[in-house]
Amino acid sequence: MKYAKHIVFFLFINLIIVFLTIFLGNLTRKLEVNNNLTKQYILEEKELLKVNKIEFSFYNNSSYLKKLHEIYFSYEEENLENKIVNLSSLSNLKNHNIILINTKSK
Repeated sequence: MKYAKHIVFFLFINLIIVFLTIFLGNLTRKLEVNNNLTKQYILEEKELLKVNKIEFSFYNNSSYLKKLHEIYFSYEEENLENKIVNLSSLSNLKNHNIILINTKSK
């Protein structure tokens, strides 16, 4: 009985440590889930950036612009060649119905 108070004290301290460990483990799990979601979002954005770089590298070609127009727009555009303009001739246009702009000079 001489050490009963010390044993109860150490049991109580161990119980507090166990609960604190469980609490901190729960907090780190939430952080881990948040980090995984952030990593997934970053990977998706990097993939979109790759696609945008590919499109940017090819968009100077007017035939590629026509193909993109066919992909993204469901309606068939008539006289699409007339609506593709160069950047230098943009200021001379009176018609405001412009679909595509080609920055590469022909």
